[in-house]
Amino acid sequence: MSERSWEVEPGSGVGPLRFGTPRTELQALLGPHRAFRRSPTSELADQYEAGMLMLTCSDDEGLHLIEIPDPEGVHFRGVQLSGEVTTVLNDLRAAGIEVTPDDSGWILADGAIALYTPSPEPDAEIEAVTAVGPGHEMHGEIVFFPAGTDAKPAPSSYVVTPGTGIGPITLGQHRDDVRRRLNGGLCWEHAPGSREPVEDTFSEDRLVVRYGPDLLTERIFVTMRDGVLLDGIDLMPSLPLTIEDVRPVLARAGHRLIELEAGIELADAGIQILTMRPSPSSDGPMPVACVAISARTASPGR
Repeated sequence: MSERSWEVEPGSGVGPLRFGTPRTELQALLGPHRAFRRSPTSELADQYEAGMLMLTCSDDEGLHLIEIPDPEGVHFRGVQLSGEVTTVLNDLRAAGIEVTPDDSGWILADGAIALYTPSPEPDAEIEAVTAVGPGHEMHGEIVFFPAGTDAKPAPSSYVVTPGTGIGPITLGQHRDDVRRRLNGGLCWEHAPGSREPVEDTFSEDRLVVRYGPDLLTERIFVTMRDGVLLDGIDLMPSLPLTIEDVRPVLARAGHRLIELEAGIELADAGIQILTMRPSPSSDGPMPVACVAISARTASPGR
């Protein structure tokens, strides 16, 4: 990899990696990898070649996120994107390329490329280059919103109603109604035309709510509670219990389970129990990271 020479092409890809390529094709091309989630609610990403390449795909779009933690040999319009940040920025500007600072580095190519630096010091090294596919450009801003007028103290546990929702939130509920019932949070305000999911994160309530067309709730994620209960079964037990402890309890209760790459799905219930990595793994059985509730069965591996 040290001898590579890859050009970043906004909207198309990086070197041999093309946006839109299915995950299975990338795995066949690149070989051994390790799957993981960056957050409990995110899609699986694949880490290749001892951490030197991370790729994220979705079922409907294929490859849409390329991360290169060691950017040696990566270029944009002929400018090397590795080395001291001051040198790289000067070279980009000399080539007529506009760069914009953000919280973790620099953005260029109208949000299609990001340079990550560990500190704002002028001699800091660029540690990673990120390229995103069309519709995932790094525009927008974080917006905070207050607790709703009907918000109540967050419960210590939630009861799941399959196909309906959880606690005060129901599937199909409008975003305004969701915010009215919960304890405030934040969201990314995306630019028009973005393909990024529209979500609200409610930290106190330990919920992430994803909206579909017309801002109606289509998926609810529970990210941390003392209990997430379905017919008295805790779907998200605390450590040292793991997903391997949940599986037999559900099976004995008569639930038909569908194995996912990093989790399990309750057939015909619209419920997924997700882990941060496939389990079992080299790290042993995985704890439950998230319980996701949808109106209909979600795609495997999400």
